[in-house]
Amino acid sequence: MVSLLSLFAREMQADSPKFRYLDLMEKKNTLKILIIACFFILLNGCLEVSKAISLDRVAVTGASVTAGWGVQTLPVKGDFGGYPVNLQHIMDAMILDPHEEVAYFGNAMFFTRPDRYGLELIEEITQYEPTLVVAIDYLFWFAYGNIGSPEKRIEKFERGLSLLGNIEAPLIIGDIPDVHKAIGKMLSASQVPSVDTINTMNRMLRVWALVHPNAIVLDVHGLYTALLNDTAITLHSYTWPSGSQSNLLQSDMLHTTLEGTVAASFAVADAIGGGGFETNPNVLMKNAAANARQKK
Repeated sequence: MVSLLSLFAREMQADSPKFRYLDLMEKKNTLKILIIACFFILLNGCLEVSKAISLDRVAVTGASVTAGWGVQTLPVKGDFGGYPVNLQHIMDAMILDPHEEVAYFGNAMFFTRPDRYGLELIEEITQYEPTLVVAIDYLFWFAYGNIGSPEKRIEKFERGLSLLGNIEAPLIIGDIPDVHKAIGKMLSASQVPSVDTINTMNRMLRVWALVHPNAIVLDVHGLYTALLNDTAITLHSYTWPSGSQSNLLQSDMLHTTLEGTVAASFAVADAIGGGGFETNPNVLMKNAAANARQKK
């Protein structure tokens, strides 16, 4: 298994003498890794004071949730068409302050070739030069899929992290949810990593974020746990009571509905902090659908 400390060795200038010894500690537990990592991060001045995130030029990137899989507008007077609604439409409607149109770098087919599409999207994003990148489900297919052994899953996950390392703008990146309940619906058992592997990857992501001060980890794992267990969810001062699962999650137990993606966007707003966001989910859904119709 590729170790977390090997990741640190690569990310933190492994050719430097004070980091060469990291590879000798392959089997140390995560707590020790975090302690050592934090020490060297502080020693090398990698932690910076967080700056206010600009919403002038936002970009969204990721797979099917970002792409709005299965999410369409409802018929309205004068327009009975069902148009795809994706995270771009929602983020555009949620940001109330003046801003450029949110840029869309999603791909509904991400699952077919994560390495290829993941690289292409990152290249496009770096050329666009956004002030914020929202990547709720970018890493999902670097963790899920018919990958093979847990070791190979970890290796692929590290490739996803490496790609994200090319983004210099503030980055909100979702961690890996546990969607075992989607087995037999949208996913096969062979596509789903074990709980232990999911937990390992999420620990890796948080360690990775320590040495990438532009990154904020979004608790997608916690959100999906609440969705799949049908418990109450409070985001951005709005509470969905228990029993709201069918309003927030599609029947495949994997993809969010329009309202569910709005909930995820509220989590993004909480991560950004400050004001200037729409806080009423019903208004946001209506305005996001209007955006989708305009861009049909």
